[in-house]
Amino acid sequence: MKKFTLLSMVLLAACFAFAQDDEVEGSTLDQPVRKPVETVWEQVNVGDFAEPIAFPPVRQADVMYYWTIWRTIDLREKINHPLYFPTETRGTWRSLGQTIFDAIDIFNPERTDGVLPIYSDEMCTTPYSREELQGIVTQTSTIDDIDEEGEVIGTKELIQQFEPKEIISYRIKEVWYFDKQYSTFRVQILEIEPIIEYERQTANNSYYDEEPDEEAVEATKTKKRLGYIYYSELRPFLAKQEVFNVKNNAARLSFDDLITWKRDFSSLIYKESNVYDRDIAEYIANSRDQRIESEKITDKLRTFENDLWEF
Repeated sequence: MKKFTLLSMVLLAACFAFAQDDEVEGSTLDQPVRKPVETVWEQVNVGDFAEPIAFPPVRQADVMYYWTIWRTIDLREKINHPLYFPTETRGTWRSLGQTIFDAIDIFNPERTDGVLPIYSDEMCTTPYSREELQGIVTQTSTIDDIDEEGEVIGTKELIQQFEPKEIISYRIKEVWYFDKQYSTFRVQILEIEPIIEYERQTANNSYYDEEPDEEAVEATKTKKRLGYIYYSELRPFLAKQEVFNVKNNAARLSFDDLITWKRDFSSLIYKESNVYDRDIAEYIANSRDQRIESEKITDKLRTFENDLWEF
């Protein structure tokens, strides 16, 4: 009787083990065995506990003054490099562009909730559909179809997807306002617009696997707008993504900390509220004078805040 009971237990254990093996899909070698190894201690990611800090409530009756400003953040400036790098994801470290692309996640049809919407207008009222976004982040070109002998036998379409590292600047719209309830002069970002700058090489309208003759190559840089992102909808994704701290790696910051609260970035004002609704470049042609005009707008805001406390 004891032998029969022991044999039954062994058979049940074997059946349970085989049943578990059937549930595993794919090779076990493809499955991650641990979190990314980045430090000698157990790493607690920012995304495990971070939530965006809420702004103080604002009533229209308390706003005594406000001014709308449009800025350009150029990622080629050294101070803005924490927003651009890394160009490829490394463990839990991602760039701002990669964070936005992951939040959009347009090529995953199974994901229906938690997707960041992209809007077609600056007021963020009309969002793009998934199909429209797929057309924005990809480029379709017609190339020659070449057989093994090098003869052109027709044409075919080449679909190229833009990469986060091709986002070289951002345009942000922000509101500066004085709140009499708190007696403070504050700023909040309303929307952000990624700008893609890409370079596509063509050689006599043909596609080559090998590098063609340099004299036959034509390459032009083109800028393309990704769309408008409502900043309040983007903040939950920024708060969960850690950014590289150039001063101390142990003092972890999120993109929300860096952009929203610390405002540790360099930018250039290209537009302010005006009756003509025009950019600075529309009435000042020289780039040097445009920068001077941008500094004048900054000084105007700074002077307004200083005059509030002058007795």
